Amino acid sequence: MTEIKEKKIVRVHCPKCGGGYRNHQILESHYNNWSDGDKHGDEHVSGSDHYQICQCLGCDTVRFRHTSWFSEDYDPETGSPEEHIRVYPEVVTDGRGEVDDLGCFPEKIRLIYSETVKAFNCGANILAAGGLRAIVEAICKDQEVSDSNLEMKIDQLKAKSFLTQSQADLLHEERFIGNKALHEIESPKISDLKDGLDIIEGMLATIYILPEKAKRLKKSRTTKK
Repeated sequence: MTEIKEKKIVRVHCPKCGGGYRNHQILESHYNNWSDGDKHGDEHVSGSDHYQICQCLGCDTVRFRHTSWFSEDYDPETGSPEEHIRVYPEVVTDGRGEVDDLGCFPEKIRLIYSETVKAFNCGANILAAGGLRAIVEAICKDQEVSDSNLEMKIDQLKAKSFLTQSQADLLHEERFIGNKALHEIESPKISDLKDGLDIIEGMLATIYILPEKAKRLKKSRTTKK
C-alpha cells in the first residue's frame, strides 16, 4: 500500500452548486493495489482501489470519492478493466441544488427543505416525498394555519392569499405524492418528485423570498430619494 498526496482536479456531481459535474480538488489520496496470488491460466487476479478526499472549487463542500477496478471485470467495448466510481454522500440523480435566498426561510423550514433536497439527490424517494409533505406542514404552522388535515390547511393558505388558486391546486397534487409515499409506502417516480420540488419551491418563493426582495427594492428606492 502506498500513500500519495497530489494536487489534482476531478469532475464530481455537486448538488450544492446547482447539480451537474463541478471541478473538485483532491486534498488527500490513498492507493491500494492488490493481487490475491491465485492464477487463472497465466494471469493473476488483481485490482486497485483509489480513495480520495476532494473539495468542490465552487462551494468548498468536501466529499469522499472511491474509484476501483477488478481484472476480471472487463468492459467489452474497450477490452480493459472497467473503472467504477462512487462518491459519498451518494448522488444518484443529476443533482438538484437548493434555491438561492435560503436565509429568507424560517429556520425549521430551511432545515426540512435542505434535508428533502438531500434525500432526493441520494435516491431516497420515499423520504423525499415525505419531506415535501413535511415542508407544507411546517409552512402551515409558521403561518398559523391549524385546520384538521393537510387538504384543509392548503385551502386556508389560499383563503389567506398566501397562494393563488393555481398554486393551491398544484399543492394538492403534491399532497397526493406524499400520501402515497407515507401511507401506502409507494416510491414515487423521479419526475413526480422533481415536479413536487418545483411546486414547493414556487410556494416558498411566493411566501418568503419575493416579499423580502420587494422590501429590499423598496428600501433601495427610498434610500436613493
